[in-house]
Amino acid sequence: MEIRTYIRFVVAWRMIIILGIISLVYACSCPDEKISHLSVIAPSRHTLLAVTPSLSLQLTGDTLNKSYPQLRTGEAFPITGILRVDGILYRFMGGDSLRISPLAPLSEDTVGWTGKYSFLFPGKGWEQRRYDDSWWSEGKGAFGPVKGYYPAHTLWGAENIYVRRHVKVDNKDALRNHKIYVRYVCDDWLKLFCNGKYLLESRYTYKTKCQRLTDETISQIIDGDNNILAAYCRNTGGPALLDFGLYIENKTYAEAKPATLKKMDVQATQTQFIFQCGEVELQVDFVSPSLSEKWELTGWPVGFLTYQIRTESGKEHAVEVLFDVDMEWMFGKRKIDGWVDKDWRFVKSDSLYLAMEADETTFSCMDGHAILSQKLYVGNEEDKDSGVLLVGYEEGRVLQYDGEVLFPLWNSDGTREVKELMKSVGNRYKELKAECDVLDNRWNTKAFQAGDKVFAGRMLPAYRNFVSSHRFMLFSDNKLFCLGDTLGNVREAYKSFPVLLFFHRTDWMRGLLDPIFEYCEDIHWSKKYPPYDIGLYPVASKQVKLENCAVEAAANMLMMTTAVVEAEREFSYADMHWEQLEVWADYLQKKMKKETYPIIGLLNGNDERVKCVLGLAAYRKLIQLKGNL
Repeated sequence: MEIRTYIRFVVAWRMIIILGIISLVYACSCPDEKISHLSVIAPSRHTLLAVTPSLSLQLTGDTLNKSYPQLRTGEAFPITGILRVDGILYRFMGGDSLRISPLAPLSEDTVGWTGKYSFLFPGKGWEQRRYDDSWWSEGKGAFGPVKGYYPAHTLWGAENIYVRRHVKVDNKDALRNHKIYVRYVCDDWLKLFCNGKYLLESRYTYKTKCQRLTDETISQIIDGDNNILAAYCRNTGGPALLDFGLYIENKTYAEAKPATLKKMDVQATQTQFIFQCGEVELQVDFVSPSLSEKWELTGWPVGFLTYQIRTESGKEHAVEVLFDVDMEWMFGKRKIDGWVDKDWRFVKSDSLYLAMEADETTFSCMDGHAILSQKLYVGNEEDKDSGVLLVGYEEGRVLQYDGEVLFPLWNSDGTREVKELMKSVGNRYKELKAECDVLDNRWNTKAFQAGDKVFAGRMLPAYRNFVSSHRFMLFSDNKLFCLGDTLGNVREAYKSFPVLLFFHRTDWMRGLLDPIFEYCEDIHWSKKYPPYDIGLYPVASKQVKLENCAVEAAANMLMMTTAVVEAEREFSYADMHWEQLEVWADYLQKKMKKETYPIIGLLNGNDERVKCVLGLAAYRKLIQLKGNL
């Protein structure tokens, strides 16, 4: 068993060393000039645009013009991209239009609606279409505090409420080939039914939610006014609220043809698509400038997509590019602000900012949608054949760390604004894209020289995935903290190290470790091993994970520190935390002597015995490096 443990240790440790060598050798050997892509990377899923953890767009396969990009939560980011060529529409981004029209509108979309309600349990079958609700009270929806922030019309002061809403459908056939949605807002706990068919359960939501009805549920809708939306809602404390309605998709862009995808290429900092739209070719590049190697751009909550049209025929074409974002779908709000600031046309709703160059662009707002469009021309060298859409997002919460408020790196003094960053990016987007082209070609070459297409397909998108899931905060003494949703998660940091080591981002590697070191070296932490994590964003307070995972955490911290020292060829980082490293190594040594482990089959990488050996081996390596560096 000891031999097996040793073998696994040697294999694992060699992988760390090999990754370090790869990173150092290719960082020095690859020139900065542009190199042709060696192969096209098209992963099954990747981060399309890394803006912030709250707004990072992800894409499955090559579905840019087949479905909407998704946020990390799995929710759709409802953006539609249309290219109009000589009057013909081509959809290059998004799925069917999310524009919706009411069949039975919410209270905020009308003057209220009539429903039957009961505060007492009405008996079995109350949600069914054939149930007799003639004895129920009649009231005007929505239900809740009539003087609250939401347009409620009937006071609901009891714990429970049962509501039946009759929905009239004049022509069931008109629903064919259309998506139907139920929209709702509730406080606190909701169960919703349509014609007796269970739809959903939901906890408190302060903004309007939307869920699509299944084809089976739609098939049960009948002509006439005897379709029933039934809701049970329970109030567990405080003010209560209930509103719900039925909506049908509008299909605003139903006549748009899906553009033909000719090429998709995923690199470390950007994704490129080339579409054929009739006689015009459209190239769209999604660029995340926060992935550049410039320190001042780290963590900038701004991304952009560039678009360029061209034709081989040389014929002139009148072209318009249009972006439609459903703000109400995202935020449950219809308020959209638009303004022009110098050379840029801005649109804002809630925390989301969009911007395009003001020249030849228009902005319109309809039914909660923000629509930005720009005229382009192809075939005439003097006319504009390209442009850019800027995307910015402002997270409203600040990080609390040990009683101290930490600001993002991009806003270290708390005075900068997202729209100013967007203008800065917009004014030099061509320069930033050119820099990302150079970086992508360098990293692409490194990836293919280090491995095959499978290796490159995993490594290149992983870089962007890391940035999309981490916040870059500034701590005292200008220390950079890299923090995910679970703050200071040792296991997730350990998983990220091979990617960061490959890209030689030792600054981000230290940024993952520094919050843990700071936490453990504080007087409030007295244990002989590091915590698994230090809290949940936005408050660093106490460990979220119930299990300590002490051996794993101590071993991982020792191995990651060793990786930083070897990558930088400088011992100062370990020297700064040497007392803490000694404590963890001593803990692992005592654990090895104290515990008697059963001999059960082959060991895996997460076995405590393996972790102890790897952690102690890393510590011995540090001792060697201490005398040699």
